[in-house]
Amino acid sequence: MKTGPDKNRSRGGDLSRQASAWLVQLEDAPEDDALRAEFMDWLATSPAHLAAWEETARVSDLIVLAGPSPRITSSLASGSARRTWLRNVPPARALASLAVAACLAWIAVPYVALQLQSDAITGAGELRQVTLDDGTMVQLAPTTAIAFSNDAAGRRLQLLRGEAWFDVTHDEAHPFKVIAGDNTVTVLGTAFSVRKTDDGTDVAVQRGRVAVTASDGMRSDRVELVAGQSVSTDGTVVTRNTVRPDRVASWRDGIAIVNDLPVGDVIDQLRPWYKGYIIARGPGLSDRHVSGIYDLRDPDLALKALAEAHRVTVSRVSPWLRIVTVR
Repeated sequence: MKTGPDKNRSRGGDLSRQASAWLVQLEDAPEDDALRAEFMDWLATSPAHLAAWEETARVSDLIVLAGPSPRITSSLASGSARRTWLRNVPPARALASLAVAACLAWIAVPYVALQLQSDAITGAGELRQVTLDDGTMVQLAPTTAIAFSNDAAGRRLQLLRGEAWFDVTHDEAHPFKVIAGDNTVTVLGTAFSVRKTDDGTDVAVQRGRVAVTASDGMRSDRVELVAGQSVSTDGTVVTRNTVRPDRVASWRDGIAIVNDLPVGDVIDQLRPWYKGYIIARGPGLSDRHVSGIYDLRDPDLALKALAEAHRVTVSRVSPWLRIVTVR
């Protein structure tokens, strides 16, 4: 008859096999978003799943050495080479390395595609200032990509991903437009910020005036903003608000100034600064609102501040994965 510890080891072995199976599937289908979503659900199901995955993902030293390089992914293309390599590596280290490779595949494939489209791009935690050929200054937030064209039709900048702050050179003969998804920001002489979200666009004006045209494919709404005004769109609804001009694009100073925002929105602001994954779950993500100043340059410190003040639980699964639960 099995004793309690043996039964625990058996259950632990089952979960370890499940974690290993996830590694294999993620390696074989790095571009499968549905598979990745299923994995995230499995990971968040129970602390035991998190613990089992952590056993295969203790790879902080490998991540530091490997970095986010597509070569890790391409090196897995040869099955025979992989099997030879695995024979010479301890099983735990081999699984950990496969975990790194699978996660890097998630990053590398879309990142390379974005690079091909963009003229300038930033990584996690990276700020970059770009001067366009018309003299316009653009400051890119982390994980942001832009593409710029300047021709007879005017100056057009596509915000492919992320958030940027603009100080536009005035030129009446060549209007300046920022295109973010289905939304267009027409510059009427200004300094402003634009953030592309999953559902729409956020625009805030620091100086001057802009016109924001939001389209859902059926109709278009045009809103004009002056300094101290902002607007958020989600495809169907346009919401106007106010903002202190000196707080527009506060991320340029490495801080997030939050005023009565859902916890989920605050976590969304932290994600581009974190060199890994932050998974958020729980009913409080949209229901609980918070205010405060958070240090974007230290996402773990910001998450700790949320946890201490707002009934938020942060689980450190590995050096590159945090699970945030908002009850």
